Amino acid sequence: MTETRLHRSKAKRFLRTVAAVALIIPVLSACRSDVLPAVFGLGSGGIAAYAPGQLPVVVAHDGDRLIGQSGTQTGRCIYENDAGRRFRADCPPGYKP
Repeated sequence: MTETRLHRSKAKRFLRTVAAVALIIPVLSACRSDVLPAVFGLGSGGIAAYAPGQLPVVVAHDGDRLIGQSGTQTGRCIYENDAGRRFRADCPPGYKP
């Protein structure tokens, strides 16, 4: 009798799981969010149109730490800002590695 109850409880748990998944999938497919459809593959993922323009020129400011010369771009150096982010900018005048 105990085995039958155990089997029934497992069967009920399985059916509840299947029912929950069956209810969640239509809800997610109807979602119009920019994030969820892209995560679950249910939509376009909020594709943005191409916008022409130019990227801003990156320059080093006071307080940025010079780390060294860039290995791939001549005349450019690697800097680190206060937040710890590294970026490339023109080397200071007269810089020699």
